[in-house]
Amino acid sequence: MMKAIVVHGGAGRWSGEKLKKATAVLREAALVGFERLERGDVIGAVEEAVKVLEDSPYFNAGKGSVLSIDGTLEMDACIVADIPRKIGAVIGVRRVRNPISLARVVAEKTSHHIMYGEGAERLAGIFGLPEGDLITEEAVRKLKRTREKLLRGALEGVELLKKTAELIRKHPEVFVGTVGAVATDGRSVVAGTSTGGTSVKLPGRVGDTPIPGAGTWAENGCGASATGVGEGIIEVLMTKTLCDMVNRGEDLHVAVERVVGMTHYPAGVIALTREGRMAFYHNTDAMPVAFYSEEKKEVDVYGVQGKDPRA
Repeated sequence: MMKAIVVHGGAGRWSGEKLKKATAVLREAALVGFERLERGDVIGAVEEAVKVLEDSPYFNAGKGSVLSIDGTLEMDACIVADIPRKIGAVIGVRRVRNPISLARVVAEKTSHHIMYGEGAERLAGIFGLPEGDLITEEAVRKLKRTREKLLRGALEGVELLKKTAELIRKHPEVFVGTVGAVATDGRSVVAGTSTGGTSVKLPGRVGDTPIPGAGTWAENGCGASATGVGEGIIEVLMTKTLCDMVNRGEDLHVAVERVVGMTHYPAGVIALTREGRMAFYHNTDAMPVAFYSEEKKEVDVYGVQGKDPRA
Protein backbone atom coordinates (compact mmCIF):
# COMPACT_ATOMS: atom_id res chain seq x y z
CA MET A 1 0.00 0.00 0.00
CA MET A 2 1.28 3.44 -0.94
CA LYS A 3 1.25 6.13 1.73
CA ALA A 4 1.37 9.71 0.47
CA ILE A 5 0.28 13.23 1.35
CA VAL A 6 0.00 16.46 -0.64
CA VAL A 7 -0.64 19.93 0.83
CA HIS A 8 -1.29 23.33 -0.75
CA GLY A 9 -1.05 26.89 0.49
CA GLY A 10 -3.59 28.62 -1.72
CA ALA A 11 -3.83 29.80 -5.29
CA GLY A 12 -3.16 33.49 -5.91
CA ARG A 13 -0.46 36.08 -6.39
CA TRP A 14 2.37 35.48 -3.92
CA SER A 15 5.25 37.86 -3.12
CA GLY A 16 8.73 36.36 -3.33
CA GLU A 17 9.66 36.60 0.35
CA LYS A 18 6.29 35.44 1.63
CA LEU A 19 6.30 32.54 -0.83
CA LYS A 20 9.72 31.44 0.41
CA LYS A 21 8.54 31.41 4.02
CA ALA A 22 5.26 29.74 3.13
CA THR A 23 7.06 27.00 1.22
CA ALA A 24 9.10 26.13 4.32
CA VAL A 25 5.90 25.77 6.34
CA LEU A 26 4.34 23.61 3.62
CA ARG A 27 7.34 21.27 3.81
CA GLU A 28 6.83 21.01 7.56
CA ALA A 29 3.11 20.34 7.10
CA ALA A 30 3.80 17.49 4.67
CA LEU A 31 6.29 15.89 7.06
CA VAL A 32 4.04 16.29 10.11
CA GLY A 33 1.12 14.81 8.20
CA PHE A 34 3.15 11.89 6.91
CA GLU A 35 4.39 11.10 10.42
CA ARG A 36 0.76 10.69 11.52
CA LEU A 37 0.06 8.68 8.37
CA GLU A 38 2.78 6.22 9.30
CA ARG A 39 1.03 5.70 12.62
CA GLY A 40 -2.03 4.48 10.72
CA ASP A 41 -4.19 7.60 11.14
CA VAL A 42 -5.02 8.89 7.66
CA ILE A 43 -7.67 11.37 8.79
CA GLY A 44 -5.25 12.55 11.47
CA ALA A 45 -2.59 13.05 8.81
CA VAL A 46 -4.79 15.55 7.00
CA GLU A 47 -5.86 17.24 10.24
CA GLU A 48 -2.30 17.65 11.53
CA ALA A 49 -0.95 18.88 8.20
CA VAL A 50 -3.68 21.50 7.91
CA LYS A 51 -3.18 22.54 11.54
CA VAL A 52 0.44 23.44 10.74
CA LEU A 53 -0.85 25.76 8.01
CA GLU A 54 -3.63 27.19 10.21
CA ASP A 55 -1.05 28.04 12.89
CA SER A 56 1.11 29.97 10.41
CA PRO A 57 0.52 33.66 9.60
CA TYR A 58 1.49 33.10 5.95
CA PHE A 59 -1.75 31.48 4.82
CA ASN A 60 -5.38 32.51 4.67
CA ALA A 61 -6.59 30.07 7.33
CA GLY A 62 -6.61 30.03 11.11
CA LYS A 63 -4.05 32.54 12.39
CA GLY A 64 -3.52 34.08 8.96
CA SER A 65 -7.20 34.47 8.05
CA VAL A 66 -8.34 37.56 6.20
CA LEU A 67 -11.21 39.64 7.58
CA SER A 68 -14.64 40.34 6.15
CA ILE A 69 -15.22 43.85 4.85
CA ASP A 70 -16.60 44.92 8.24
CA GLY A 71 -13.53 43.66 10.12
CA THR A 72 -14.99 40.42 11.47
CA LEU A 73 -13.34 37.01 11.29
CA GLU A 74 -15.27 34.07 9.85
CA MET A 75 -13.43 30.78 9.24
CA ASP A 76 -14.62 27.65 7.44
CA ALA A 77 -13.19 24.14 7.22
CA CYS A 78 -14.12 20.71 5.91
CA ILE A 79 -12.78 17.16 6.08
CA VAL A 80 -14.01 14.22 3.98
CA ALA A 81 -12.95 10.55 4.01
CA ASP A 82 -13.99 8.00 1.41
CA ILE A 83 -13.53 4.71 3.35
CA PRO A 84 -15.18 4.68 5.78
CA ARG A 85 -17.33 7.62 4.64
CA LYS A 86 -16.91 10.62 6.95
CA ILE A 87 -17.95 14.20 6.27
CA GLY A 88 -17.55 17.13 8.63
CA ALA A 89 -17.63 20.87 8.00
CA VAL A 90 -17.84 24.07 10.02
CA ILE A 91 -18.90 27.51 8.85
CA GLY A 92 -18.27 30.97 10.28
CA VAL A 93 -16.30 30.08 13.42
CA ARG A 94 -14.36 32.93 15.00
CA ARG A 95 -12.37 31.77 18.02
CA VAL A 96 -11.47 28.14 17.35
CA ARG A 97 -7.72 27.98 16.83
CA ASN A 98 -7.91 25.08 14.36
CA PRO A 99 -11.19 24.88 12.45
CA ILE A 100 -10.00 21.68 10.71
CA SER A 101 -10.00 19.92 14.10
CA LEU A 102 -13.55 21.05 14.73
CA ALA A 103 -14.56 19.75 11.28
CA ARG A 104 -13.13 16.36 12.29
CA VAL A 105 -15.13 16.45 15.52
CA VAL A 106 -18.30 17.07 13.49
CA ALA A 107 -17.42 14.14 11.22
CA GLU A 108 -16.56 11.65 13.96
CA LYS A 109 -18.39 12.75 17.11
CA THR A 110 -21.79 13.91 15.84
CA SER A 111 -24.52 12.65 13.54
CA HIS A 112 -24.29 15.84 11.47
CA HIS A 113 -22.19 16.80 8.47
CA ILE A 114 -22.17 20.63 8.67
CA MET A 115 -22.38 22.99 11.64
CA TYR A 116 -22.11 26.76 11.75
CA GLY A 117 -21.48 29.72 14.00
CA GLU A 118 -22.31 29.65 17.68
CA GLY A 119 -23.43 26.02 17.68
CA ALA A 120 -20.15 24.90 16.16
CA GLU A 121 -18.25 27.03 18.69
CA ARG A 122 -20.13 25.38 21.56
CA LEU A 123 -19.19 21.95 20.19
CA ALA A 124 -15.55 23.02 20.18
CA GLY A 125 -15.88 23.92 23.85
CA ILE A 126 -17.43 20.56 24.71
CA PHE A 127 -14.49 18.73 23.18
CA GLY A 128 -11.88 21.09 24.63
CA LEU A 129 -10.49 22.43 21.39
CA PRO A 130 -8.13 25.38 21.97
CA GLU A 131 -9.37 28.91 21.30
CA GLY A 132 -7.58 32.15 20.60
CA ASP A 133 -7.91 35.72 19.42
CA LEU A 134 -7.03 35.10 15.80
CA ILE A 135 -7.42 38.63 14.42
CA THR A 136 -3.85 39.72 13.78
CA GLU A 137 -2.41 43.18 13.17
CA GLU A 138 -1.42 42.07 9.68
CA ALA A 139 -5.02 41.04 8.92
CA VAL A 140 -6.22 44.47 10.04
CA ARG A 141 -3.58 46.20 7.90
CA LYS A 142 -4.47 44.02 4.91
CA LEU A 143 -8.15 44.88 5.27
CA LYS A 144 -7.30 48.58 5.43
CA ARG A 145 -5.22 48.32 2.24
CA THR A 146 -7.96 46.37 0.49
CA ARG A 147 -10.59 48.93 1.41
CA GLU A 148 -8.40 51.77 0.22
CA LYS A 149 -7.44 50.03 -3.01
CA LEU A 150 -10.76 48.57 -4.05
CA LEU A 151 -13.54 50.46 -2.33
CA ARG A 152 -12.47 54.10 -1.82
CA GLY A 153 -15.86 54.75 -0.29
CA ALA A 154 -17.64 54.23 -3.60
CA LEU A 155 -18.97 50.71 -3.20
CA GLU A 156 -21.57 50.36 -0.47
CA GLY A 157 -24.23 47.81 0.35
CA VAL A 158 -25.90 46.30 -2.70
CA GLU A 159 -23.38 47.87 -5.06
CA LEU A 160 -20.54 46.02 -3.29
CA LEU A 161 -22.41 42.75 -3.68
CA LYS A 162 -22.87 43.36 -7.40
CA LYS A 163 -19.26 44.36 -7.96
CA THR A 164 -17.45 41.70 -5.94
CA ALA A 165 -16.90 39.28 -8.84
CA GLU A 166 -15.51 42.08 -11.00
CA LEU A 167 -13.13 43.17 -8.25
CA ILE A 168 -11.94 39.62 -7.68
CA ARG A 169 -11.04 39.17 -11.32
CA LYS A 170 -9.36 42.57 -11.53
CA HIS A 171 -7.31 42.27 -8.31
CA PRO A 172 -6.42 38.59 -7.74
CA GLU A 173 -3.51 39.51 -5.46
CA VAL A 174 -5.89 40.14 -2.57
CA PHE A 175 -7.59 36.78 -2.87
CA VAL A 176 -4.88 34.31 -1.95
CA GLY A 177 -7.07 31.53 -0.57
CA THR A 178 -7.52 28.46 1.33
CA VAL A 179 -5.11 25.75 2.50
CA GLY A 180 -5.67 22.05 2.15
CA ALA A 181 -4.30 18.53 2.24
CA VAL A 182 -5.09 15.12 0.80
CA ALA A 183 -3.62 11.90 2.20
CA THR A 184 -3.87 8.18 1.55
CA ASP A 185 -2.70 5.06 3.32
CA GLY A 186 -3.26 2.97 0.21
CA ARG A 187 -6.79 2.08 1.27
CA SER A 188 -8.57 5.25 2.35
CA VAL A 189 -8.28 8.75 0.91
CA VAL A 190 -9.00 11.82 3.05
CA ALA A 191 -9.20 15.45 1.96
CA GLY A 192 -9.29 18.53 4.17
CA THR A 193 -9.52 22.27 3.52
CA SER A 194 -9.50 25.39 5.73
CA THR A 195 -9.97 29.08 4.95
CA GLY A 196 -10.59 32.56 6.22
CA GLY A 197 -12.61 33.39 3.11
CA THR A 198 -11.87 36.24 0.71
CA SER A 199 -10.83 39.78 1.54
CA VAL A 200 -13.74 41.50 -0.19
CA LYS A 201 -16.66 39.62 1.30
CA LEU A 202 -19.82 40.64 3.06
CA PRO A 203 -20.29 39.29 6.59
CA GLY A 204 -22.06 35.93 6.40
CA ARG A 205 -20.72 35.02 2.97
CA VAL A 206 -19.89 31.30 2.64
CA GLY A 207 -17.43 30.06 0.04
CA ASP A 208 -16.62 26.63 -1.33
CA THR A 209 -14.42 25.25 1.45
CA PRO A 210 -17.12 23.90 3.82
CA ILE A 211 -19.35 22.65 1.01
CA PRO A 212 -18.64 18.95 0.44
CA GLY A 213 -18.07 18.35 -3.25
CA ALA A 214 -17.19 21.98 -3.96
CA GLY A 215 -13.98 22.78 -2.08
CA THR A 216 -13.39 19.37 -0.51
CA TRP A 217 -14.19 15.80 -1.55
CA ALA A 218 -13.01 12.18 -1.43
CA GLU A 219 -14.66 9.25 -3.16
CA ASN A 220 -13.74 5.80 -4.42
CA GLY A 221 -9.98 6.21 -4.08
CA CYS A 222 -9.68 9.84 -5.17
CA GLY A 223 -9.52 12.96 -3.00
CA ALA A 224 -9.23 16.67 -3.80
CA SER A 225 -8.94 20.08 -2.15
CA ALA A 226 -9.67 23.28 -4.06
CA THR A 227 -8.49 26.84 -3.55
CA GLY A 228 -9.29 30.22 -5.03
CA VAL A 229 -12.51 32.16 -5.32
CA GLY A 230 -15.28 30.04 -3.87
CA GLU A 231 -18.07 31.31 -6.07
CA GLY A 232 -16.37 29.86 -9.15
CA ILE A 233 -15.50 26.59 -7.42
CA ILE A 234 -19.08 26.13 -6.21
CA GLU A 235 -20.48 26.72 -9.69
CA VAL A 236 -18.67 23.65 -11.05
CA LEU A 237 -18.58 21.54 -7.84
CA MET A 238 -14.89 21.32 -8.55
CA THR A 239 -13.68 18.50 -6.27
CA LYS A 240 -16.69 16.21 -6.79
CA THR A 241 -16.51 16.77 -10.54
CA LEU A 242 -12.80 15.98 -10.51
CA CYS A 243 -13.26 12.74 -8.55
CA ASP A 244 -16.08 11.70 -10.90
CA MET A 245 -13.81 12.26 -13.90
CA VAL A 246 -11.07 10.11 -12.38
CA ASN A 247 -13.52 7.39 -11.40
CA ARG A 248 -14.75 7.30 -15.01
CA GLY A 249 -11.18 6.57 -16.10
CA GLU A 250 -9.87 10.03 -16.98
CA ASP A 251 -6.16 10.67 -16.44
CA LEU A 252 -5.59 12.50 -13.15
CA HIS A 253 -3.46 15.25 -14.71
CA VAL A 254 -6.01 15.85 -17.43
CA ALA A 255 -8.83 15.96 -14.87
CA VAL A 256 -7.27 18.66 -12.66
CA GLU A 257 -6.63 20.87 -15.67
CA ARG A 258 -10.14 20.35 -17.01
CA VAL A 259 -11.95 21.24 -13.78
CA VAL A 260 -9.93 24.40 -13.22
CA GLY A 261 -10.67 25.30 -16.84
CA MET A 262 -14.39 25.16 -16.09
CA THR A 263 -14.24 28.42 -14.12
CA HIS A 264 -13.16 31.93 -15.09
CA TYR A 265 -12.30 32.78 -11.49
CA PRO A 266 -8.83 32.46 -9.93
CA ALA A 267 -8.66 28.82 -8.75
CA GLY A 268 -6.52 25.77 -8.21
CA VAL A 269 -6.88 22.17 -7.03
CA ILE A 270 -4.78 19.29 -5.71
CA ALA A 271 -5.75 15.64 -6.12
CA LEU A 272 -4.41 12.32 -4.83
CA THR A 273 -5.41 8.71 -5.49
CA ARG A 274 -5.13 5.69 -3.21
CA GLU A 275 -2.27 4.48 -5.44
CA GLY A 276 -0.29 7.57 -4.45
CA ARG A 277 -0.65 9.42 -7.76
CA MET A 278 -0.75 13.19 -7.30
CA ALA A 279 -1.68 16.03 -9.62
CA PHE A 280 -2.53 19.71 -9.33
CA TYR A 281 -3.36 22.67 -11.51
CA HIS A 282 -4.00 26.40 -11.06
CA ASN A 283 -4.78 29.37 -13.27
CA THR A 284 -3.09 31.89 -10.94
CA ASP A 285 0.49 33.14 -10.73
CA ALA A 286 1.35 30.59 -8.06
CA MET A 287 -0.04 27.83 -5.86
CA PRO A 288 2.63 26.35 -3.60
CA VAL A 289 2.26 22.59 -3.22
CA ALA A 290 4.30 20.09 -1.18
CA PHE A 291 4.19 16.32 -1.77
CA TYR A 292 5.67 13.46 0.25
CA SER A 293 5.37 9.73 -0.38
CA GLU A 294 6.89 6.63 1.17
CA GLU A 295 8.28 5.75 -2.25
CA LYS A 296 10.45 8.86 -2.62
CA LYS A 297 10.88 9.84 1.04
CA GLU A 298 11.59 13.49 0.39
CA VAL A 299 9.40 16.57 0.10
CA ASP A 300 8.92 17.86 -3.42
CA VAL A 301 7.65 21.44 -3.84
CA TYR A 302 5.73 22.57 -6.92
CA GLY A 303 3.53 25.39 -8.15
CA VAL A 304 5.80 28.27 -7.23
CA GLN A 305 6.84 29.51 -10.66
CA GLY A 306 6.18 28.98 -14.33
CA LYS A 307 4.70 25.82 -15.77
CA ASP A 308 4.03 23.04 -13.26
CA PRO A 309 5.89 19.75 -13.67
CA ARG A 310 3.79 16.61 -13.59
CA ALA A 311 4.18 14.76 -10.31
